[in-house]
Amino acid sequence: MSRNFRLCSIAPLLACFLALALQAQAQQKNEVGLVIGATTSPSIGLASGSSVVAPTQNLSFGSSLALGAEYDRRLNSGSTAFYLGVDFLASPFDVKLNQPPAGTSPEFAYVFLTPHVRVKFNADGALKPWLSFGGGYARLTPFGQTSSTTAVGLKGANNTGSLEFGGGIDTAPIVHVFRIPIGVRLEIRDFYSGTPNFNAQLDSRRLNSVAYTGGLLLRF
Repeated sequence: MSRNFRLCSIAPLLACFLALALQAQAQQKNEVGLVIGATTSPSIGLASGSSVVAPTQNLSFGSSLALGAEYDRRLNSGSTAFYLGVDFLASPFDVKLNQPPAGTSPEFAYVFLTPHVRVKFNADGALKPWLSFGGGYARLTPFGQTSSTTAVGLKGANNTGSLEFGGGIDTAPIVHVFRIPIGVRLEIRDFYSGTPNFNAQLDSRRLNSVAYTGGLLLRF
């Protein structure tokens, strides 16, 4: 078999592999978001008859730093795209209570892990608004001591379900690093879960954590 014949036989295969690679590159069905921001939570009232002595009748929360990672897999083509994915959001520093009542846990840490569906509009344009909805797991862990020198009798972490919904906007890639296109993501998400074990009787067993985050969006 001549050398020219072998080259002629291999060339179509190489062209086919190259076309498939370019097609996979063009599709970019996978996305990973790496975000940073802050969470805030509305105050929760103390139940009537609670034994906790407090300067107010509410537990008020300060804002906290949030770090997150998000993965999505695109399911279809077209200008309106549907994705399946999962969100991870955690607090590297604890959420602190403002003026915590004596005998309650003054701070807590959270971890949210929530599978979701994301609907992205103008999916192949420069700016891509989207909405998401999902639900999964939350872990809320109390820490710390009271304002006095007496340690709180903590009940341990609370493992609970969590609902998540939100919206945001993505950009088309603005830079390539090692041939990976990278854009920007800005978003607001609401995580609706159970409450940490504050060592107090509350008038609600639900915590509303609103996350304002932004960061990088990698496509591959």
